[in-house]
Order: sequence, then structure tokens, then C-alpha cells
Amino acid sequence: MQASYVPGMKNPWFPRHTYHGIPIGRNVKPAAECTLLHCVGPAATVERAVAVPILTPEHLWRSFQAEAEDILKVNGSFEGNDRERNRRINAAYAKLWLADNRFQWAGLAAFASKQVGCGLLHSAEVSEKNRRVRELVGRAFAAYPGAGASTMVQSGTEAAAQYMYRKLGFGNAHLFLDIYPLHRFFMERGWEEFNAYLAKRQNDKYPVHWAVDRNTLRFGTPFAEIKEGFDLINSGDLKRSVDRLAQHEQVNILQRIMYNDPVLQRLLALNQYAWATGFPTGDYEEIKLTLSAECRAKSGFTSWFSQHKNAELWMVKQRMPFVLAAANQFHQLLHGPERPYVEASIRTIAAGGGVA
Repeated sequence: MQASYVPGMKNPWFPRHTYHGIPIGRNVKPAAECTLLHCVGPAATVERAVAVPILTPEHLWRSFQAEAEDILKVNGSFEGNDRERNRRINAAYAKLWLADNRFQWAGLAAFASKQVGCGLLHSAEVSEKNRRVRELVGRAFAAYPGAGASTMVQSGTEAAAQYMYRKLGFGNAHLFLDIYPLHRFFMERGWEEFNAYLAKRQNDKYPVHWAVDRNTLRFGTPFAEIKEGFDLINSGDLKRSVDRLAQHEQVNILQRIMYNDPVLQRLLALNQYAWATGFPTGDYEEIKLTLSAECRAKSGFTSWFSQHKNAELWMVKQRMPFVLAAANQFHQLLHGPERPYVEASIRTIAAGGGVA
């Protein structure tokens, strides 16, 4: 049975929205509950007036942006705790799909973000392993000249793993800040208002958490792929909607805030070579997407990036075929006998599980 979200109706994933049923341009609370003010009227007379807050597109966008930011805050902070933040992002994407199966991109994103969590786990383990080795060797040879040189490999690998960890967390969080509120606006207000007011999201009327340089990517840019993707959702063409939103996700957002980084490119190249050749052993991460709650999945539920030693994940032309192949595999599984397994995995992710 296909899940369909109906604004205002009770569901297990989202509470009734604060502004449900209030049209744009109308007061958000009864005049009797509003603040009574004194003001200067004609001929300098003192008169009374009521300050009535009016619902605007900007108010709406802010409500959904605040919802996304609240999901990302761990103990009230946006800093640190990247793995806990990742679990929350995974769960939020999963809940979007469980609430409304039209959000097929979000269902796929639950798995893709979970895979980022696998990368975070791997980076943390590599960093910790090399730290232990570095400290052990350092203590053992502390009395010998040049002892520091003996741990240069471990120090370099540790630093690289930490850098990868930070970039993965940064990209994961900022993609979420961009795209989760888009889904929430669409599901609560519908296509007509989404289409009419998308440009109103980018404004200076409310503060947002957006730690990306404005020259790299301005917050809330209304890229064409956004409207195209949600228009296709509205018309029921879910497979093509995933392709358009994947283009937005990979090119408009992640390419700009992650993959254009030359340091990250170098680290990805080293990881690719190690994965393809097996040297050095133990510190590389396989580039794949498992359509399960776990980092490893049974046969038939994994898409792989090219394992050629010179493949470049940061290049759009090489990365997009991998992303679209995963999207197609997800589509096929949802329309085949394995759908219950996929849905069970998404429910596990929604409950905060996965990444194991």
C-alpha cells in the first residue's frame, strides 16, 4: 500500500503544522489574541491599534528551515557530534518517504546519508587506529634521534581521516539544510504554492544556519532542477523526479561545497588507488551505496562506483552514472518482490538504526 501524506491529518511521522489551514496573507492568530497598541493618529490624536501577524511565504519558509535546524542541533549545538547528527538526518529522510511514498528521492537519500554515516565511522576508526600506532611507536622510540619520522605515515593518515570526517559531516548537514525544507514545504502547502513562492525562500528576513561561503553557494538558490523535480513529483513521474533532484543534490550542492575542494580530491584519489590495488591495506573505503540499513548488504542491494584505480569520484561525469544507477536500482526494488525488505530497512533507519 502506497503511503500518502495529507496535510492536517494525523500520521505517525509529522505533527500538524503550525500554519496548517492558514492562507498566505491572512492573520496567523485571532485578532482578540493579538497585542493592543497605542499609536499616534491623524491630528496627533492617540489611538489604539491591534498588531496582527500576517502569514507570508517567508514565514512559511522559516518554519520549515527551523524544523531542519532543530533536527541538526545536538545538545543545542551545530558543532561536533557528526555521527549523531548523521543518524538524525538519515531518520528524517526516511520519515519523509514513509509519510509520502512520492518522495522517492528522500527514500534513496535515507540510504545515501546512511552510507555517509558508514564513511564517518570508517574515518573515525582509521584516525583512532593510526593515533594508537603513532603514540605506541612514539613511546617505544622516544629516546632515539629522529623518532618522530617513524610515525609520519600514521600522522599523515590520521590527519587525512580527520579531514575526510569533517568534510563528510559538513556536506551531509548542508545538503540536508537545503533539501529537507523543500520537501516539507511541498508536502504541507502543495505544488501551486511551492511553485509560486520558491524564490521567496532566498531572503534576508530571517536568519539561517548556513556555514558556506556566499561566493561558493548562496543559501536557498532556486535552481531550475528543484522546480523540475517537484513538478515531476506532482505529476506522478517519480523515477524522473529522483533523477532531477539527484542532479540538484550532486551538482548544485555537493559539487560546490565538497567535491571542488582540491584537498578532498587528493584524498579521494588516494582512497581510489588503495581500493583498486589493495595497497596500502586497511585504510581505504569502498565507494558504494547499500540499499539496506547496514553498511554491508546482501547480494542485489548494492551499487558500486568504478573500481578503476584512476577513477575520479569528484568529477560529475564519472559520479552521476553511479548515482543514477543506484536510483534506478532503488526504483526497481520498490516495484518488485523485494520492496518489503527495502521498506523494513527504511523503517529501521527512521527509528535511528543502521550504520553497522
